[in-house]
Formats: sequence, structure tokens, C-alpha cells
Amino acid sequence: MKTVVCIPTFVSVSAELMAQWFQFAAWCGVNKIEIITVANRTHNDARNWLVTNGGGFKEPRRLIDKCYQIVFIDSDQVFTLKDVKTLVEHPGDFVSGWYVKGDTPMAARWDEDKFMRTGYMSFLTQAELSGTKEDIEVDYCGFGFTKIKTSVLSKMSYPYFTNKQTTIGKYSENISEDASFCLDAPIKPTIIPTLRVGHLKETVI
Repeated sequence: MKTVVCIPTFVSVSAELMAQWFQFAAWCGVNKIEIITVANRTHNDARNWLVTNGGGFKEPRRLIDKCYQIVFIDSDQVFTLKDVKTLVEHPGDFVSGWYVKGDTPMAARWDEDKFMRTGYMSFLTQAELSGTKEDIEVDYCGFGFTKIKTSVLSKMSYPYFTNKQTTIGKYSENISEDASFCLDAPIKPTIIPTLRVGHLKETVI
């Protein structure tokens, strides 16, 4: 296997995206790309299960030893097959498309001075991402549409996804599983600014 796609679904997949997923599954079949999914697991637990294909701490390399690269696509991402092809074929070892939560792209630089001044890390802006075609190295990114070569994972220890705790000045906080992975990884992630995907967030009215 060259590429494996991992999809955490938690408890549901929106009906709004069913056509997208059917097309994606057919495309993966044609291109001999395996899809692995897992339901009813929290964020870090789901990603650890997927990246080991259920091997966990007993067989942490079960998947790593069988493929060249792993693509994470969250079940609430909105994308085209062209987007997937761009991500899969990108030569980088640790690369990601980008999407927003609210108005904020899920990619940031670790800037403790800014955090102390504002209470927020230095997230990239939509204007910054839209204004360039050059890949941008960041300190961490969301994992909704991300590719990692298994050579990177081979240099890391299980559990690959944790919830690190950090202390900045007088403040202590838990870090999300995707940001924790990025901070533990031997290389930094790179954002592909031309690869923007959607992020479905259904609301109650």
C-alpha cells in the first residue's frame, strides 16, 4: 500500500456530505487507496486507533510498516477529488490543506509573547493564506485535511496523539491532539495555501 486514508467519524456523518463520500470511496477504489474509519472515539483516541489500524500500544507500527503515507480527512470536511489528489501527490513529508473555524484558519505559529498579550496564539489569517501560492511552514495545524509520510511517524513514539499540557507565564492549559502531535513531531507541518477546503458546522436555529 502506498497511501491510506484515515477518517474519524465520532458519532455521525452528515447527509449533506454523502454524495461527496460516495464519490471519494469510488475514487479510492480506482486508485487502490485503502480507507480506514473509526466511530465513537474521542479525538486523540480515534487518531491513535486509526494511525495504528487498531494496533494501539501492542502494535503501534501495524499500519506504518505497510504504507508510505497516511492522509487524515475528518468527516466534517468539504472537498473535491481534485483537493484530495493535490494533498496525496504533494511531495512534502507533513503537509496540510486549510480550513476555518469561525473566521480563523486552523494553522498557527507558536508565539508565547503574543499569547501573553492577547490570550491567543499567532493564527494565520485568511488574507495571508489567500495572498500567496508558496507553502507556509507553521508550528501546528488542524488535522482535518492533512498528510503525513510514515517516515515521520517512524521517528515518534506511541501514543502519537496526546493532549499535552503547556505552561506559558502564569497560565497552564491542555493542548488539542492535533497541535500536540505537531509539537512532538520531528518536523513542522507545511500549509498548502492554494488548498482550502470547507468545514461543515451545522447549527441549531
